[in-house]
Amino acid sequence: MSRPKTTTAVLTIRVPAALDRRLAREARRRRTTRSQVARAILESGLGSGEPDLATEARRQSLLVSRRRSEREALSFVADAADTSGWS
Repeated sequence: MSRPKTTTAVLTIRVPAALDRRLAREARRRRTTRSQVARAILESGLGSGEPDLATEARRQSLLVSRRRSEREALSFVADAADTSGWS
């Protein structure tokens, strides 16, 4: 009988005792597990892997708004565009 497929993986790391105590303290403060705290910290540090489209749109809007003309803005966008994934 084969093992069922999961969407999670087990990660084992060694940390200094002081860091383990801080993690345990934070888990108690949040009333959750050390694993959940560690996952949240990893997610915030590495990002969720999924783009936040609203944040990216605001960032791009601010970049383009600093251009003096529409032509300069379009030139900036064309130069900055990442078209590597397009066929």
